[in-house]
Order: sequence, then C-alpha cells, then structure tokens
Amino acid sequence: MPIQKTVIIIPTYNEKGNIGRAIDQLEEIFEKVPDNYEMHILVVDDSSPDGTADEVKEKIKQHPNVHLLNNPKKMGLGGAYLSGMKYAVDKLDADVLFEFDADLS
Repeated sequence: MPIQKTVIIIPTYNEKGNIGRAIDQLEEIFEKVPDNYEMHILVVDDSSPDGTADEVKEKIKQHPNVHLLNNPKKMGLGGAYLSGMKYAVDKLDADVLFEFDADLS
C-alpha cells in the first residue's frame, strides 16, 4: 500500500499554553499509526501576540514533521483552516487532511 502523507491542521490564536502539549500528545499517538501513513502537524497561527509561534518553532527543532504557517493577520477559524488546507496540499503534498483543536478538545 502506498504511503499516505497525512497532515493534521491545528489553527491557533493565543494557544501558547496548549500547543506544546498538543504536539507532544499527537507525536505519541503517531508512534501507533501504521507505517503506510506519514504523519505531519501543520500549525496555522493567526499572529498570536502570546508567543504561540515561538512555542511551535521550538517543537519544530525536536520534530521535523511539525510545520508552521504564520498568517500575517487574524483570519479567524475558517480562514485559518482554508489557508492551512491550501498550504498542506500545495506545499506539503498532503494526501489526507485532518482538523484538530489546539486546546485538546
């Protein structure tokens, strides 16, 4: 079976306190995913003033499958998902997309 590049899109705005834990928990789950899925995380941050993007950049150093898309202005949840989906398909060559909430709900 061919490898399916799978991208989990996480929109964020002021999620500094949650995003690191969310990424860590997803990485743990990825270890149980069958080998025919290449798992990635794309955080779409709406220029959070609390340093969310900086937290994600630290996680990128630990996990090469974590990516960050910074929206230059707040686009809201729908806009973040749309820009994330476009980026995941155009730049990451995603085959499968999932949505995920940074607050772990």
